[in-house]
Amino acid sequence: MTYRATRDVVRRVLPLIERMTTRSIDKALVLQYLSARAGVDWGVHELVRDEYISLDTGAGMRDVRHLTFRDRASGQEHMLRYPDCLDRLPDEIEPLVVEEYKRLAIDRPLTMMAEPLFTHFFTADFCSSCRWQGVAHVQIQRECRFAGYPVNFELLAANGRALPPDNDTFPG
Repeated sequence: MTYRATRDVVRRVLPLIERMTTRSIDKALVLQYLSARAGVDWGVHELVRDEYISLDTGAGMRDVRHLTFRDRASGQEHMLRYPDCLDRLPDEIEPLVVEEYKRLAIDRPLTMMAEPLFTHFFTADFCSSCRWQGVAHVQIQRECRFAGYPVNFELLAANGRALPPDNDTFPG
């Protein structure tokens, strides 16, 4: 059984996580990692170890990053494997992902995804081919950052007109 609040958090953060990975196991690892990192910032956990452990991955030995978090209330320690998909992000993006997770987890009203994070995840696939480009459409662009995904995306056709939106691309 899951609590409704937990399901609501997962529903809000899933579009963010899906920008980093599509495999279910990786989604779970990212969710655990982001929850633990947020817990450190919120004073619930403390990071006690950040280490590399040599593991046989089936394709030979590999150093795999593990983080150990301690629950401040109970003192219990939990080791988490660092999600491989986060290793593929530029160094400056991961802290923004953690901040975005926290923003979505607490459902802070009237806040927006950090512009560099939005740019990283959406410019190449959406914004660069959207009809709402330029300073005349700043409010429409801000609505996308508020939603945390290109909620107003309308593909700009070669003739300069918008194509009908694909409503299955993002939840909404």
